Amino acid sequence: MRLKLISPCLVWTLLASSAAVGLAQEGAGNKQTQKLPAQSAAWINSPPITNEMLAGKAAVLYFFEETGTGIDWPNLLMQSAKFEGTPVMFIGVNSGTPRSQLEAYLRKNKVTWPVICDSDRSFERQFDIIVSPENTRQARLLMPDGSFKTGDFNNLEGSAVEASRDAKWKVDPEKLPPALQSAWMAIEFGKYPDAAQTLKKNLIGKGDVKEWATKLNQVVLDDLGRQVEDAKKSLDGDKKWDAYKRYSAIPNKFKGFAVPPEVASNIKELAADDAIKGEQAAMKKLELAIQAASRSPSARKGALKQLQKLIDEHPGTEAAGEAQKLIDQAAM
Repeated sequence: MRLKLISPCLVWTLLASSAAVGLAQEGAGNKQTQKLPAQSAAWINSPPITNEMLAGKAAVLYFFEETGTGIDWPNLLMQSAKFEGTPVMFIGVNSGTPRSQLEAYLRKNKVTWPVICDSDRSFERQFDIIVSPENTRQARLLMPDGSFKTGDFNNLEGSAVEASRDAKWKVDPEKLPPALQSAWMAIEFGKYPDAAQTLKKNLIGKGDVKEWATKLNQVVLDDLGRQVEDAKKSLDGDKKWDAYKRYSAIPNKFKGFAVPPEVASNIKELAADDAIKGEQAAMKKLELAIQAASRSPSARKGALKQLQKLIDEHPGTEAAGEAQKLIDQAAM
């Protein structure tokens, strides 16, 4: 399953990615602590792919050192091509390499997988591994239940078979009308806005196309209902910041679909709360520090000072907690 959209690559962001986008990802059962980066700028060849999007599906993470030997990309791409149309994705991970150098390498080797640009090695450290010219490859498997396990980088095909044994689609595509193929794929990976217009057009159609459009539309509506209910639970539990993040994510995630009016009204009411304003201000400062650190290794020193200032000025905020994690990582 290879996505072919291209996004820029940002460094030194992966540890704080869930905070920067405002809503922590929730893998199946929270079984794993490792998170795929949620920021669009952390990916090459793909928009962000999150643990949540892959829930029930599988992924093979291939960590590679581009200056090392033994990486046979034509063979690797051929192996992954055998899994087209199945609920397993191949994701490359490269650590410690500047974006421009990595992009040139991927173009040279015609690598079309989604690739995580991990220039500061923060994503790699989540797995307690170090990929280097002496240790050029590693593989990790994201299982359908949300857990991670070690894969065999010398047998990527076998690893994919193992990872995908219990993987499944939300909607079995057998007999899926061609007119709804793109909408189905978008829905499978949580890209609901990309499916909205196609579903709207075909919901008033006839026969199998209308039946399938109705089925796919219901998948979206069911998810929308869950998202609204989760936000309401946070609000009822006086978890205002969590509720604000959840409600704020809904309009974008379900753009093109009818969202309950309570979503907009609750966003407006929560946004006026002083505590929420403090969390937002802290989050903006966190993002600015991350952006500053991405410019060069020398810029990271100044960014660390910004992070410490954030902690001092906004103690107890989510952003302050993420800032402390980054400071702790930098000290390792």
